[in-house]
Amino acid sequence: MKKGHKYGTHRVISPKGVLPQPADKLDNNMDEIYDNEILIDVQTLNIDSASFTQISNQAGGDKAKIAEIMLDIVRKTRKTPT
Repeated sequence: MKKGHKYGTHRVISPKGVLPQPADKLDNNMDEIYDNEILIDVQTLNIDSASFTQISNQAGGDKAKIAEIMLDIVRKTRKTPT
């Protein structure tokens, strides 16, 4: 098992040298789990109010469009909105 950085920076794709939270893109490949990680199933994402309001406004309140925007964010950045 590979040794992961204690702050998770081994998962940062860009920009290099930042922590995972402000990173633009993360490596979410779960084929290899590092020694400081656990693999879990996620059924619910908790999005902060400001981000959700922005996404909802962008989608005009349409639930399907909100879902589409959220999934697009996850696909592009490999992480949830911050």
